[in-house]
Amino acid sequence: MRTYFDAILQNDATEDEAIEYASGFDWSECGTQDEDLRYIDHITTVNGVDVYYCFGANHYLFGPASE
Repeated sequence: MRTYFDAILQNDATEDEAIEYASGFDWSECGTQDEDLRYIDHITTVNGVDVYYCFGANHYLFGPASE
């Protein structure tokens, strides 16, 4: 299980757009949920936020940085 924020990027978003989104969003205002997701790749960590690509659903998702 891993914690993810309730925000995702879809509709043909690019990796660069996902990284920019993670950099500029106020994550303290976003809810979270614990899920056991498959088919995801960790892209990078930006300002304490992990950026993932879910190739099963074709969208980007975000979570608090793993330690």
